[in-house]
Amino acid sequence: MESFEERAKLYKSESERFQDYLKNLTADEWNKQSACDEWSVADVVAHLVGNSEFYAGTVARGLQGESAPPEGRPEAGTGHPSLSAESLAKSSIAAKERLGDKLLETYLERDNHLIKLLTGLNPEDQAKPCYHPGSIVPAGNFVDLRFKEVILHEWDIRSAMEEKAGLSASGLASMIILINESFASGSLRWAFWAGPALDRPVRYRFEVKTPLPVSADIIVEGDKFHYEQSAEGAADVTFRCHTHIFALLMYGRMATADAMAAGHLSIDGDAGLAAQFSQWFKGI
Repeated sequence: MESFEERAKLYKSESERFQDYLKNLTADEWNKQSACDEWSVADVVAHLVGNSEFYAGTVARGLQGESAPPEGRPEAGTGHPSLSAESLAKSSIAAKERLGDKLLETYLERDNHLIKLLTGLNPEDQAKPCYHPGSIVPAGNFVDLRFKEVILHEWDIRSAMEEKAGLSASGLASMIILINESFASGSLRWAFWAGPALDRPVRYRFEVKTPLPVSADIIVEGDKFHYEQSAEGAADVTFRCHTHIFALLMYGRMATADAMAAGHLSIDGDAGLAAQFSQWFKGI
């Protein structure tokens, strides 16, 4: 796995590449529907503006020793998209309307400020605790959190306009770190939306080989789940796919049934249970 310095360098270069992509969008493309149901391309970018402002503020406060929730925010560890998805969608659309023709300019300004802040963290600062609704997070991991936001939302934009758009491979290491560490808005806890309890637990096994290997079991009980990085025992369903498909499944960007139909996901085990996986992992 890449070091913080390597991930920070990739985060900076990929963020700047995405900036260049946005600069070249036409007016019609800004108004196109993204892969996010309620958001146009412009709404997605407005969301990223708000995300950069929040991350910059919470990291700056954490570096000063302050990790309490800001006014209006829930206690760390109590936030979840099932509680905030509707308000987030509305606030991003409202921000787009408020910024108007200053949206791109504002995005570039806020993004560059955050890039400078996060890539400039020294080893001592990287360990300082910072507030996030999902949990208290070391400042250094906000590189991974922001990298995930940029790469995932770039996919939301491009996949709605390009037939073969894929996740940038450069951001996969940060995504896997977030999933494995199980904190904040990149974690499986954040992606999991509870439903009715099952009669028995269902064990889903992922065998991911390339480009970044992942071997783990996700055991779903309907209303809760747990994650085991060391797979043990027999699985009800075994999924095999590339790492970018694994990330899209975890973050609710691709349904297992669609991935199987497209040949992106092979399975061993119960096909019905395989298709049900996406009812729990919806991300945001």
